[in-house]
Amino acid sequence: MFFTKKTFLIVMVMSLAILLVGGIGSALAETIDIWVVVHGGIADPFWRVVERGVMDAADNYPDLNVTYTGPPVFDFVQFLAFVETAIAADPDVLVVTLTEPEAMDEVLRTAIAGGLPVIGINAPDLREPADARIPVLTYVGEDSYFIGVAAARETLARFTPRRAVYVNHHPGARNIELRGAGFVDTMREAGVPAEQLDITVDPVMGAEITLAYLQANPDTDVIFSGNTLRTETIVTRLLDEGIAVGEEVKIAQMDISEKILEYIQDGLVMFTMDQQQYMQGYLGVVFAYLHAKFGLTPPPTPVSTGPSVITADDIPYLLELAEKGFR
Repeated sequence: MFFTKKTFLIVMVMSLAILLVGGIGSALAETIDIWVVVHGGIADPFWRVVERGVMDAADNYPDLNVTYTGPPVFDFVQFLAFVETAIAADPDVLVVTLTEPEAMDEVLRTAIAGGLPVIGINAPDLREPADARIPVLTYVGEDSYFIGVAAARETLARFTPRRAVYVNHHPGARNIELRGAGFVDTMREAGVPAEQLDITVDPVMGAEITLAYLQANPDTDVIFSGNTLRTETIVTRLLDEGIAVGEEVKIAQMDISEKILEYIQDGLVMFTMDQQQYMQGYLGVVFAYLHAKFGLTPPPTPVSTGPSVITADDIPYLLELAEKGFR
């Protein structure tokens, strides 16, 4: 049979159409398998809200199977092992926190080159230039550096500290360090001495380290904390030590819990930055499902979920949502 150029093109288009229809038809008939791997300690109150978003999204689709996993407490080596386990399970899409992009680059880039779609949530890859970043489908979450900038600006709008400290509860996690960098840079630009303090992943030890820092640097009058559980522990410890929290030492903090909202209402915490982590889990899974099921491309990076500043005026509305696990 002799093919003209036009005939050849028609045959190719028809063949591709048959393949695409067949592929979509197969996808429509199959169960979609999505793995979600997070770094932060899946029992942490913050991550339970992310899990709630993941599972609520999964409940929307009867043909969707979701595995939500991660280390019990932040441990990057363990976290990376969970990521490798997820990749070995050959899911249709992997949703993962890009906690340490440099260290995760090779394993994720290899998986993506092998055909695994990956969506980032919560912790972004902000390396420059942009084309050096891990080629995920999209990223859903905070702009970590800007979170710190916004927290410093909100603090400076209220008063000018004599000294400021950012307490880092996940040393080595790039997104947590970037929050501190944004806070410290902005404070220093305003003439306020500021630095990051490693308080380890242990909340009790973190409170002791924070207290020791305040005793060694008595001019410190503002703390920016990046985690609800750490803030709750620090506030309790400082009060036990007789420090007038909210007066002698003011606290700005990150994310929402019922206790943090009470602290804001009682004046112990000035405000909290909200990154709406429920949406990170929920949208991460929805985008992954729609891509695997229908080949839909998610919105481009970043799909920003924050920050917004939560003050005492917002408490009545948010307290009910926190109790229900959405905030």
